[in-house]
Amino acid sequence: MTAEFSTVRQLLLQHAYLPLVSVQLSRAADVQFQHSCGNNQLTALSVLKPYGNNVTHGMAGQQFRVTGTLLITRGYASFPVRFEPPLLELLMTQNLADDKLAPLFSISSLEHLMRRSSEKPGHSKDLYAHFFRKIVTSNRVVPFDTLNHPVAQLFVVDIAADDVAAVRRMIVDFRNSAFPKYVQNLDIFVHAFVICAAHVNESDLQTYQAQLRNELALTSTIVRIAVGQDESRILMPELENATVEQEMQHLSLQTAHPGPENGLSVPKLLDLTLRTAVFEFISRSLVPHMERRLRTWDDAVLAPKKSLTGRFFSVSRKLFNSADSAPQATTSGAYSHNAGFYHRSAPEQTLRKLADWALMLKDFKYAYSTYDLIKKDYANDKAWAYVAAAQEMCIVSLLLAQTQPLLADTPPQKPDKNTLRKIRHDIIEPYVDNLAYTYRLRLNAKTYAVRSHVVIAELLSNMSALFNIPWWWSDLVETYFMSAEHELATHLAAAGKALQATRAVLYERLAFVKKNSFFVPADRKDIIDDIYNRGVVPEKGAPAEEGYYVNEAKLHPCNDNAVKGLTRVRKSSFWCLMAMREWMLLENKAQIRLLLGSLGTMYQTTSGNDWLAREDLALAQIKSYVE
Repeated sequence: MTAEFSTVRQLLLQHAYLPLVSVQLSRAADVQFQHSCGNNQLTALSVLKPYGNNVTHGMAGQQFRVTGTLLITRGYASFPVRFEPPLLELLMTQNLADDKLAPLFSISSLEHLMRRSSEKPGHSKDLYAHFFRKIVTSNRVVPFDTLNHPVAQLFVVDIAADDVAAVRRMIVDFRNSAFPKYVQNLDIFVHAFVICAAHVNESDLQTYQAQLRNELALTSTIVRIAVGQDESRILMPELENATVEQEMQHLSLQTAHPGPENGLSVPKLLDLTLRTAVFEFISRSLVPHMERRLRTWDDAVLAPKKSLTGRFFSVSRKLFNSADSAPQATTSGAYSHNAGFYHRSAPEQTLRKLADWALMLKDFKYAYSTYDLIKKDYANDKAWAYVAAAQEMCIVSLLLAQTQPLLADTPPQKPDKNTLRKIRHDIIEPYVDNLAYTYRLRLNAKTYAVRSHVVIAELLSNMSALFNIPWWWSDLVETYFMSAEHELATHLAAAGKALQATRAVLYERLAFVKKNSFFVPADRKDIIDDIYNRGVVPEKGAPAEEGYYVNEAKLHPCNDNAVKGLTRVRKSSFWCLMAMREWMLLENKAQIRLLLGSLGTMYQTTSGNDWLAREDLALAQIKSYVE
């Protein structure tokens, strides 16, 4: 019916908390990709985008080794990145007429995408996964969150048309760009993809790479492109890591220029070349650069702040800087209340970037400690957007750390009751209340609150399923999903859209969460599996011995007798009914048929349950509508 909790956790790491690589390409490189793929409308960026997700489009047997701040090296089977346009292009498309914080996505557009996906055959089972990807995927550049600030700048050039002087001009133009004052552009790693034909000599390539390295201090990766008329092709997704706005733009172009929806056709040889090139770029250049910067920031910025002198300075600044004093907007390192951000040279901005990069490198415990440290400085400066974002990431990094395997073959250790109590009452509940208040009332950014509630609810559900502790989080998960639904429904109702597919999708997810919320020991889950496989049925005992009287009217205990009151099947069925009611109003019979099978456990229309067929009940109305 919907995605598993571990799958959604993986989607979060694939589409939200991963390095962003901005891509700038020359006209000659674009022409080479167009000629190779046989499509004059595409760009090199559209071809590169799917290969950033090396979970599904990586090399066979790939292994990425990441060394954390404690000098512990872990191996990962994937390390996805996002390929996006240059930073200034992103800022131009996101610029608003006023100073209001732009939403992460258009709620109306999200509703349109959900309706369209629910009507496609074969997309019903992946509907919530699609909804979750659209919620967490964003390229919105904001000062209080550096997750969408570029980690690297990738130049795609053609060896036949772009000489070293042309590459130098591209780098100079990039370095001299008018970056926002909160973007730390000097930390952006610069790399090049050199496009060449298959017949180019290896010596010429080595000479070109040596010139880039010696004259421009630029590392590069060779991408050979061979063009063949009878070469087999591979279909790649066109909307990999696409935001809501990008997918809506793609649909608008398809409507204006109808054509076959076959996806992106890439020659098989080019596909293998790009997989190899992206793997080498990430493993040999990007990850080592991020590791070096983390160690540098840890020694130069974080360690002095944790020292006794740094703590004394923070306390003295809090005590002796009165609230009535004018904000030092021009001072590097002070928060500018007029502009609403810290300067790029401020230690607070560097520490936020340190925590974000540690999260991207999957060093979740280190990221949590850094987020927890800097949020106190943000609160002292009354930088409320920074405080809310840091509190959100505190929760996310903490829950990711709790569910991260200790080793490749060692599962995470189950936290004790004191740890769970501290996580819930001291961190999650107060932080969520504060960040929701800030996003909704201080910033008027409902989409940020929606994303926070959905992400935290999913991570709590994953933790519950992993450690079999649903009683700790069941009520919080339901509260956060309903808060997200309320924000979406309020906005859509104000726009005159009473029927909402997003509401039905969230109701389906709640039904799945409650279905898996059972208070049964892990070694007795076979009882739950039997109930969901056969339904609630009487369990007849062993046959009586010959000659003994058998009372045929005797009532036998049902197979759920041992777990009565320990499951949430009734509540799961309720949310299923609510979801089907929404789909009935939206006239979507396929989605209703998919959900009807989940009701057999609770609502069985048998001779003893004739009341379920009453025409004034929701279940009978839904069944009659489908039939």
